[in-house]
Amino acid sequence: MAARDIGDGAIAGIITGVIIGVIMILLALIGLSALLSYVDINAVFGGLLPGVGAAAASVTAMITLVLFTAIVGLILGAIFGAIYENIPTTGAITKGIVFMLVIWVIFGLLLPIVVGVGAKAPAGITLASIISSLIAAIIWGALLGLTFIWVSRRAAVPGRAPIVRP
Repeated sequence: MAARDIGDGAIAGIITGVIIGVIMILLALIGLSALLSYVDINAVFGGLLPGVGAAAASVTAMITLVLFTAIVGLILGAIFGAIYENIPTTGAITKGIVFMLVIWVIFGLLLPIVVGVGAKAPAGITLASIISSLIAAIIWGALLGLTFIWVSRRAAVPGRAPIVRP
């Protein structure tokens, strides 16, 4: 573990967190607009949607989400950089996926099951949460590994040509 790997991981994590945050915003906006043509959203949410929709679509909420995912990315990236050499795969992308799958087992699999059972949530909702978080973990891990390699190569000091004395 080198301090350079931790720093590169933190930078890669911030970049990945921002990308994931923007993707989340786009998916939320597409999802809300797609529902409007099929379902009377106001009837479903009891008239609360205009307030919720305005909050979700506000610039402040979007900036907050991107900052939050950047901070989470910073933490995950620093941890990834610290343990990069110890992850038992060969490529950076597969290392990122394996790392995020371990994180997913803790936060995307075990936590929804415990909370779902405790809150007596329907199994379908819990299963949808588990599957969607698995997909997100794989995408986040691949992006983290790819960005880590990109940052590591960009931050590396180019080698100097040897000095030849006559």
